[in-house]
Amino acid sequence: MNQNPNLNETTEPVKKPKNPAGRKTLKIGSLTVTTTAVVAAIFILLNLFVSNLPSSFTKFDNSATSLYTVSDESAAVIRNIGEDVKFYILTERGNESVILTQLLDRYRDLNSHISYATVDPASNPLFAEQYTDKSLSDNSVIAVSGKRSYALDYADFTVYVYKETGDTLSAAEYEQLRQYYQMYGQPLEGFEQQFTGDAKLAAAADYVTRDSIPVLYTLTGHGESEIDASYQKYIDSQNIRAENLSLLNLTAIPDDCAVLFISNPTADLTADELAVLRDYAGRGGQILLVSSGMTFSSEKMPNLTALAADFSMEPVDGIVVEGDQNKYMMVPHMIVPSYGASDAEPLASLNRNSYALLSYAHGILSTGSGDATVTPVFYTSSSAYAKKNPTNDNLYTKEDSDVSGMFYLGAIAENGTTGARLVWFSSTDIADSRSDMFGGNSATFLAVLNWMSDSSHAMLSLPGRNSQIEPLAVTEADYHFWAVTLIAVVPLAVLAAGFVIWFRRRKK
Repeated sequence: MNQNPNLNETTEPVKKPKNPAGRKTLKIGSLTVTTTAVVAAIFILLNLFVSNLPSSFTKFDNSATSLYTVSDESAAVIRNIGEDVKFYILTERGNESVILTQLLDRYRDLNSHISYATVDPASNPLFAEQYTDKSLSDNSVIAVSGKRSYALDYADFTVYVYKETGDTLSAAEYEQLRQYYQMYGQPLEGFEQQFTGDAKLAAAADYVTRDSIPVLYTLTGHGESEIDASYQKYIDSQNIRAENLSLLNLTAIPDDCAVLFISNPTADLTADELAVLRDYAGRGGQILLVSSGMTFSSEKMPNLTALAADFSMEPVDGIVVEGDQNKYMMVPHMIVPSYGASDAEPLASLNRNSYALLSYAHGILSTGSGDATVTPVFYTSSSAYAKKNPTNDNLYTKEDSDVSGMFYLGAIAENGTTGARLVWFSSTDIADSRSDMFGGNSATFLAVLNWMSDSSHAMLSLPGRNSQIEPLAVTEADYHFWAVTLIAVVPLAVLAAGFVIWFRRRKK
């Protein structure tokens, strides 16, 4: 038997069994990978799309007082900016105030010229010194443009408003008052904490991009008083620069003068200085004069009196004493005057519920002649009289030699031809925060100043937003109900649901 295999005989190859389950798994795996890639791509594109949406669509303002919302007035200012402005937040990265960053995000959405960055003072301690000599606290902001810079301390964003009168205190002033009350064991109540970041940031952007800044020049050389520190803060917030001005070597008032402030002079103008002021008035100048019955005298100040006469006003020498008991406080020369009635600014917007208090004032009268129209800001009753040479014995005794009648204690004179204005207050209390007991003094003075300087860019008029978190009032019964519900019922319900799901899956 031939046991050798036939070399020409072919053998069939061994066929591998088909694996339909493996092919199915491969198809499912490929489909899963493809689906995952497509979904991931969709999410990436969606994320890119959402990240480019304005922050107003992606970051919602859920605060009760719209802390993160840009006001219409601020939005108009921001949209009008035509050059790059960069805000620097001075703090450690990741520690930025959420309110500030959200406001700046919204500013950036409104105008591509707006940007912001965080600068850590710890790693860059000399950064702020490039722009300001102020000592700035954490989360302070510096606005910078190609023209100039403006620094805002974080404390500047917070003010305290007394609810009854609307009077506003800075954070530093509020703290001083709180410590004073605390010293006598009394709580300081009735104030509402407000955040003014929107107004301050928009004003800063406006300030650093303006071609020119209005200047309030305070006349010097005649024993004038300095501007009150509290009033100076307001002037700064209005984007008005305050500077002193001596007429000693000048032949004209500078062209950038928005308002010339003459603050309680104790000596008269020279003839040359009067000529300079008349030239300024002839060009439509704005003059704000504050005087006092203790220092002003028409006999000793004939040139200043002549300037007033150009505006159809004349002084009444002496201290005005109010004869109506309803028109003064404590003593008859501490007068609570009536407001002038006018539908025109600045009187139209004054809050007449905020009383003014003016002491040691002299009288002002309208001459009824000339080209100027005189409108009273404050006036006395007809029972008032002016004591020219007052003493402790005769101040409150009306004598036949006293000029009596109604006097203006503040008046606006406007020349309809040139547009020049002279606003005259006859008591220094109008510009002294220490005498501003009821808020009417500062409100009137600053409204007049803002009107005269035509500061349409001023942002302080924007109201602040209440930044206090009101506590949730819960009754004792509600407290126990929600405590049991959240601490016991909800966790037990979640555990029970989890156990049911686990038990059903286990049976399968």
